[in-house]
Amino acid sequence: MTGMIPQQIGNLKNLEYLSLEENNLVGPIPPAIFNTSTLQVISLKSNQLSGSLPSNMRLLLPNLEFLYLGSNQLVGSLPIEIAGLKDLTYFSLSNNRITGSIPESFGDLMNLESLDLSANNLSGEIPKSLEKLHYLKYFNVSFNRLEGEILGGGSFANWKNVTNLDLSGNNLSGAIPDRICDLNSSLRYLGLNDNQLEGALPLSLINCSELVILNVANNKLSDTFPHWLGTLPKLRVLILSSNRFHGSIHDSIATSSFPRLQMLDLSGNEFTGKLPTKFFQNLKALREEVEYEHDNYRYSVNVTIRGLELPFTITVAIPIFTCIDLSINGFHGEIPEAVGELSMLLALNLSHNTLTGPIPPKFANLAALESLDLSFNKLSGRIPSQLTDLTFLEVLKFQNNNLVGSIPRGKQFETFENDSYAGNLDLCGFPLSKECSNGEGSETENHKVNRKGIAFIWKVALMGYGSGMVLGISMAYVVFTTGRPWWLVKIIERDLKEKVASWIQKKR
Repeated sequence: MTGMIPQQIGNLKNLEYLSLEENNLVGPIPPAIFNTSTLQVISLKSNQLSGSLPSNMRLLLPNLEFLYLGSNQLVGSLPIEIAGLKDLTYFSLSNNRITGSIPESFGDLMNLESLDLSANNLSGEIPKSLEKLHYLKYFNVSFNRLEGEILGGGSFANWKNVTNLDLSGNNLSGAIPDRICDLNSSLRYLGLNDNQLEGALPLSLINCSELVILNVANNKLSDTFPHWLGTLPKLRVLILSSNRFHGSIHDSIATSSFPRLQMLDLSGNEFTGKLPTKFFQNLKALREEVEYEHDNYRYSVNVTIRGLELPFTITVAIPIFTCIDLSINGFHGEIPEAVGELSMLLALNLSHNTLTGPIPPKFANLAALESLDLSFNKLSGRIPSQLTDLTFLEVLKFQNNNLVGSIPRGKQFETFENDSYAGNLDLCGFPLSKECSNGEGSETENHKVNRKGIAFIWKVALMGYGSGMVLGISMAYVVFTTGRPWWLVKIIERDLKEKVASWIQKKR
């Protein structure tokens, strides 16, 4: 539907439920709507409505329980006198152009269960008064201009029912409160990314037994790898990217298992050391399908894939986009073969490290893999021909390594261009312009040639062994029947040594 909302709706004095959501309605919200005191539900979200909200809503809508006005073009500030809406349970003004601060009076909405003010232009601090909201389950103020400490430095002791807490995309500073999770916490999603938070992850997070997603990317956090989070039984997404995490993740072997983890992003930190085999062996949810209980909540995270940072809306009831991103760190050593056992993995990024050794042929077992980035390392050896079996592979980045030999042909490998292999001076073959010489055939062909060569050497050796035995028996007869002529023995020994050495050198 198009056009404006007619003023005459305000004449429906007994109206209790009004839903005009997901249309193309324009103009302001008619003030007459707020004269309908019987209204309990107003849903006008996903239109093109403009204008501001009346400041005296509490006087006009005493029975209002649900107010959905998200995804419009509303301006102005939040209504200060909203506190009188004692029955208000769900309030959403997300994706508008609301300015100003969050009024302290919002802390008096004692029955409020869901508050979504995300994607506006709100500023100031998060009022400490909000800690009084005992029934709050969903709190989202992400992507505003809020500053100061989380919840004004207040306590989370009363927020025992909160399942979704999203404070991402603001200018919040200070440390993450130590009591953000208590023993009775129901928290499932914690989004603190894209702020200015400092310090370490609070150990109280280990009490978040229901936590599914933890995102603290793009802050100033400084800590070692939180291996203790591996004991959380439901954790499926751990995003620590673009912080100052440091040290080795090798210490996590003994204490963490991360049995449900499906998305791990440690990129853009200062991690060092080798990639521990045991760590990857413990990622059960990436090795086999795992069933999850039903959950209607949807969560949003950003994932870097195919060179772009893309938002993903995630429903916990279905499998999450599975990926491991360890790029832009200081990891060294060889890639563990255990990584090739993560058969549920869709994206793997190990770029911009100092990894050495060959690409594990076991990567051919990553049957679901769509994106593989091993660029800017020091990997050597040939590209395993088994990787051509990855039929879902859409993105391949091997550039700036020390790879050699011909590039495998077939299936998905026919679709990749020069950029996938740039910076490997000893690579040859399609799609590169450098052709392979006769001695640089495919790995399979070289393997066959080597087998034939080995067989030929063994045949020659056996022939030499046979003729040598005849010669030896004959010489023994001559020696023992003629009284051991030493001059003949020495000549034969010298001659044999020279010929054998020459033959071996040629075969080598």
